[in-house]
Amino acid sequence: MNKISSKYNLILRDEIIRLLINSGVVEESFTALEDIHNNVLDESLLDYEFNSGVNGITEKLYEVDDMFLAVYYRLLKDLYHNHFKFDFYFQDTPTIRVHCPNTKNQNHYPRYHTDMQYGHPPEEINLWMSLTKNNNSGFSVVDIDDSTDWIREYNWDWDEFTKQAINSKAFNDMGDDLSDEVESSIDSIYTFEVQCIHSNQVRTEDSRVSVDFRINPVDKFVDGYVGSGRMNAEFKPGGKFGYYKKSIKELEADWL
Repeated sequence: MNKISSKYNLILRDEIIRLLINSGVVEESFTALEDIHNNVLDESLLDYEFNSGVNGITEKLYEVDDMFLAVYYRLLKDLYHNHFKFDFYFQDTPTIRVHCPNTKNQNHYPRYHTDMQYGHPPEEINLWMSLTKNNNSGFSVVDIDDSTDWIREYNWDWDEFTKQAINSKAFNDMGDDLSDEVESSIDSIYTFEVQCIHSNQVRTEDSRVSVDFRINPVDKFVDGYVGSGRMNAEFKPGGKFGYYKKSIKELEADWL
């Protein structure tokens, strides 16, 4: 896992607050994402759907606007020029996740998994960033070597791996033993290989809001990958729920 310094966590934090106010989740005076669980106008939004581990606040943030996307594109441009130095396709809309303490179905977590078991290409790179000031991030990642060894124990049988993650406490306890918790930092982006096994943890004190997205190097891109989840995302440029229609280099050329 690598750590990249970033000024965009705070910028995206303000954007999330704006979206939450505009969608009627919180009042106009709201400012503290860490305390959103005490400020929602509809407490049912806190509850997780057990199978997906997604709560109602997160669902409200599935749709973002052009102002939010403009910040996202600037972030991608910064990563392109100052960190990765290679052209890449990127997730069309980043995933915003809201996790709150002491909520219904919080025992969904931990549920260790790798994005590959849900159809993501092995060439992808994951990027994760916290938008809240927490003592603990509650996000755990297993390094690439231990992840590969763990998956080999199941002969790369994703169905069995998923079954164990859902049903076996011993399986997830192993994940806790193998993983390291990502540092809670509001000025950094963490990157890790898509093969790395990871999980959110149950929150007990404050709320955490994070953004994650995936990039795929253009020179390594392989077509044909489709997500196994409810969206059946097509991991190709312009694909349904997949990548933006252009690479970051092509998008930047449109701005010139």
